[in-house]
Amino acid sequence: MAELQVSRKGGKARATPRIDLTPMVDLGFLLITFFMMTTRMSEPKALDISMPYKPANEHEVTAFYASSAITLIPAGDHKVYYYEGLLDPALPMQSLQSTDEPALRRILQSKQQQIANRANVKERQLQVLIKPTEDATLNDIVSLLDEMQLLRVTYYAITDITTEERRLASR
Repeated sequence: MAELQVSRKGGKARATPRIDLTPMVDLGFLLITFFMMTTRMSEPKALDISMPYKPANEHEVTAFYASSAITLIPAGDHKVYYYEGLLDPALPMQSLQSTDEPALRRILQSKQQQIANRANVKERQLQVLIKPTEDATLNDIVSLLDEMQLLRVTYYAITDITTEERRLASR
């Protein structure tokens, strides 16, 4: 491993150490190999999305309160259409309003403030249905999901758009 070489010059003995670093290099490679095998390189990143519950029978449904719900329809050209409540075919046609993302945040915040003091505790939470059209880009949908995270919306889901909503959004 280590040895001393003694050299004599002019009657004086001079010791110069020589260290063999081969075992140290071997140990270094063993440690690198060990840490590479035992650690994860990267954690897969996934976005939590609450998808609508598909009941086993027709009598079970996901409870959405129309008074606490707002439906967002992302469409082409980065437009977002919305209406408050749930689409009810028995009621007259609801008007679809168009907005952009900065204005949408203010709309969602005002809706949260409106429902915050309701008598029924279950109706105090904002419920958002996101129904993308075929023209919506992935970036539009992800930005809506980011808004849900920023505004701390607990109940949101991505659902299929109905033909009636598609017709309203295409006007």
